[in-house]
Amino acid sequence: MPDFPPDLADIARRLIGRKVSTGTFVPLDDAALLAAVEELTVLRHEVERCQAIAVAEVARRSRVPFGVRGLAQRSGHAGTGQLVQSITRSSKREAVALVRVGQMIAETDAAAALEAQRRADPLVAGTAPESPPPWFAALGTAVADGIVTVEVAAAIRSGLGEPGGDADEATLAAMLPALVEDCRSLHADAARRAARQTRDRIDAAGVVARTERQRHGQFWRLWLRPDGMVRGEFELEPQGGMLVKAVFDQLTHPRRLDAKTRRGFGDPVLGDANYADARATRERDAAEALVHLLRAGASVDPGRLLDERKPSVRVVVNAHALATGEGTGMIEGHPDRIPLADVHTGLCQGHLPLKFSDDGACLDLGRDERLFTERQKIALAVRDGGCMDPDCTRPPSWTEAHHIDHWHRDGGRTDLADGILLCRGDHLRYHNQGWEVRREGAQYWLIPPAGVDPARTPRLMRSKTPSDILNPVDPALLPMPGASKPSPPDAAATREREPALLAG
Repeated sequence: MPDFPPDLADIARRLIGRKVSTGTFVPLDDAALLAAVEELTVLRHEVERCQAIAVAEVARRSRVPFGVRGLAQRSGHAGTGQLVQSITRSSKREAVALVRVGQMIAETDAAAALEAQRRADPLVAGTAPESPPPWFAALGTAVADGIVTVEVAAAIRSGLGEPGGDADEATLAAMLPALVEDCRSLHADAARRAARQTRDRIDAAGVVARTERQRHGQFWRLWLRPDGMVRGEFELEPQGGMLVKAVFDQLTHPRRLDAKTRRGFGDPVLGDANYADARATRERDAAEALVHLLRAGASVDPGRLLDERKPSVRVVVNAHALATGEGTGMIEGHPDRIPLADVHTGLCQGHLPLKFSDDGACLDLGRDERLFTERQKIALAVRDGGCMDPDCTRPPSWTEAHHIDHWHRDGGRTDLADGILLCRGDHLRYHNQGWEVRREGAQYWLIPPAGVDPARTPRLMRSKTPSDILNPVDPALLPMPGASKPSPPDAAATREREPALLAG
């Protein structure tokens, strides 16, 4: 018997026997508490990696050819996924991801072993054709070596999809190592977006096919509950769905609150409970507004219901793609691409194109204006794609324009290059805690305060809009993911500044 499983079981027994509660971590200071979370996370990822490799063997012993003699059916389950879900007590999605990643590792190892055997056999070496590894071999190896977690690997595989169209196995295998390198520090949701955007860049035909599947798969269902309430659900293709989302975002925006019901930190009367009640009120108001919108139809006055400008969906496209007919477009705030045919349809329906000049002068205000204009915010929304904080996914409609050089303190300018979009929470946090943003060419870097990171290591701020969409010349000239890394600014040169406090 190998030593590893008994050691693993012993760790499990010791953890199970140890009583852990929130009080366990109360005595720790901030640094020790975060270190404990990181160490537990490392342990969890290592356990999941070993779990995926073990599940791969479970899947092998449960294969269809074994029939009722397979491990899963002998254990009283229909398949490997059901067996793993029963043991792990996880959701079906988590169990399927674990099985899928385990099988990737197993197929990668099997191909490597077969090739090693072929090369070692003097009778077949040099005569038999090579056994190429599966296209996802780099991903399976990355999980086995602990470079990416099981969840991130499952997200990358999901985002890439299966080979087909312009993204054949050879193409996917060639770009996968660079994608894995880019995703090694990302969480699963960000890794899935990165993989999806990479697939869309190399497979324009797949974008068209996916859009057609989405159109055929959309639905809207309603039913009457026993208590008399009407309940429904829908799934919409991206263009229509993002219009609905734009309306919903405006109806449920946190600013749609009375001043007296806004969150009051530490206030026993106007605290979290009151804020939660206000949120429920917003959602009820949104439900009523939905009924009004449907009742009024095309003749409705959006300003009367929404107290803001008419919600709209912006289609973003590269001028080179329009001119050549090669490439794809995107919908502002949505991660997926859309075919050029849909872009042309949108232009015919009245969408206005947005063109960035080389120097941005047409939208630059310098020191003449303190606040960014609506036109500038539209340009920033297309350029940034939402909140620019590396960990935030707030849509453009929930963001505010932030001067990277503060207006009063630094003599900042109200120019496109000197502004970024931040959601309200991150905007307050940056000002109140002393976070800084620096620009190096077209790259923006987030500089943490010394209290968060004594070294003040710059963190790259990535636009949520893919770079090839914004390139005004030729997206083919842009590097593929992992081809080059932007150089961070010198953190030591960053000035230590007092935070400029903003009120909530």
